[in-house]
Amino acid sequence: MIIHRARVCSPLLVGALSILALSSCSDKESEIPQSICGVTVEENVVAPLLKADGKVSEWRTADWGGKGTGVCRVSVDDKEAIRVRVSWHEDAIDLMQYSSPDNSITGLWEATRLSGLADDATLGDDGAMATARCHGPSAEYLTVAFRVRHDGQVVHQRDEIKKFARSFVPGMIKEFGCKNTG
Repeated sequence: MIIHRARVCSPLLVGALSILALSSCSDKESEIPQSICGVTVEENVVAPLLKADGKVSEWRTADWGGKGTGVCRVSVDDKEAIRVRVSWHEDAIDLMQYSSPDNSITGLWEATRLSGLADDATLGDDGAMATARCHGPSAEYLTVAFRVRHDGQVVHQRDEIKKFARSFVPGMIKEFGCKNTG
């Protein structure tokens, strides 16, 4: 009788342990961050861009927040998902020129003008750029550019990128002490 129970219980015990093992393996720290590069973001706005099925991490250059160019990368399992570049400059620039896919640093795929975001803004299938005038003693401009990539591929998520840009860029402009005049 005991041998019979062992045979009956054994598959049940193995099944229960398998379920426990699977549930513990599927939790890979895939929480969506509450902020991206120092700017608070809503989970439903950033989640489609991260497609977080692993550990989300962030890295910034040492000069992030300084008066030059800084880069912030958001990665999922060490694969870059979003790259943000902030640049300070003295003069207004033509964002369409910098949004050209020929520009390997800031170029966007299929860029178009985007109104109501900042002084000037562009939107592409793989990111966005915006420039705001900073009303400080040196009257500089701040340009925020971000690109979204997954495994080196253009993501073609224009609607999701537009929602993220409308949430993220004004926060980034404010974070760097500029007024959004868009």
